[in-house]
Amino acid sequence: MEFETNLLFFMLRCKLIRGIMLIDIATASPPFKVAQSYAASELKKRMGGTAAISRMIDMAANQSGIDHRFFVIKDGEENSTEKFFTKDGHHFSPDTKSRMTEYEKWSIFLTKQAVSELAQKNKIDFGSIDRIITISCTGFFAPGLDYELIKEFKISPSVKRTNIGFMGCAAALIGVNTVWEAMNQNYSENVLMISVELCSLHLQTEPTRDNILANMIFADGAAAAFFSRKNISNERKLEMQFAESFLFEDSAKFMGWKIGNNGFEMMLSSELPKIILNSAAPRAKEILNNQGIDISKIKHWALHPGGRAILDSLQNGLELSDEHLKPSRDVLRNFGNLSSVSILFVLKNIIETVEFIKDDYLCAIAFGPGLTMELVLFKAV
Repeated sequence: MEFETNLLFFMLRCKLIRGIMLIDIATASPPFKVAQSYAASELKKRMGGTAAISRMIDMAANQSGIDHRFFVIKDGEENSTEKFFTKDGHHFSPDTKSRMTEYEKWSIFLTKQAVSELAQKNKIDFGSIDRIITISCTGFFAPGLDYELIKEFKISPSVKRTNIGFMGCAAALIGVNTVWEAMNQNYSENVLMISVELCSLHLQTEPTRDNILANMIFADGAAAAFFSRKNISNERKLEMQFAESFLFEDSAKFMGWKIGNNGFEMMLSSELPKIILNSAAPRAKEILNNQGIDISKIKHWALHPGGRAILDSLQNGLELSDEHLKPSRDVLRNFGNLSSVSILFVLKNIIETVEFIKDDYLCAIAFGPGLTMELVLFKAV
């Protein structure tokens, strides 16, 4: 009798558990907007100004697919007299401590802005949040962002907290994967996820290919996403179907991120677009096929805008149309590569511009150091 009662209780509980829905996303950008052409001219001055280096910078700028980006530093403002990387009229490289001081100030400011907008738009009851997930790979401090947000918005002091750090451009989808696991295992009702990246604080002026590429594509921004088992409005929402991860063998050399004495140092291989075309795209197809999903039935794609060549490789490898790539290319053009925040900007773009039809699929893909690939599938409900 006890077994039958427990079984009945379990079955009733399963019926009451609703799907995990991405309710909405809000974003925040820093106040300093920098044209790609001006960023290129500034970088030439800081990297020595030789003809060969200038040509490399122009090539990186022209092939980036970026029109402008947003920074927390004023160095990209044409008429600014207050610059982070200039002292007494001379360019210099601040130490990591100085950069982290700026990171703490701006990361708190931008994430509070994103969370506030998200809450107001969706009438979020902060007391109902079961878990808060914070994500960043461009800075650290403790107590961290979760502490600041819990204090600011009066989130329950017993809320469960997860911090995902230093996992690169894929980290936001790792966060979504964490949402999936936490809400399924703990029957959580509401999860708040926040991502912030301040890449401009890690300007490196040694004239290397990696530094030129990183300086010409990365940017700053923040985003907040709210997940719930309750459809809090009459609008159509995206229900998570599954989340998968894949680590490619012997791939550490393709993307890396180290902490140096003067900021964080990026390593990006020129082989990355080819690896994504020949290895990542086929693996993504295999993951979807193993879940019984015909790739031709996926109507919407949120692909991490790591750069124009990355998006070209994904488009070719997944055999997608220009329309499928439009949200990702729009974010790249208007904001640059925001590291982990980028995929949330793309998802927000889709949510705000697409009229979902019931059962439409949306697939999100991002890559991080390792090389790792994160894939999440949503369905409109």
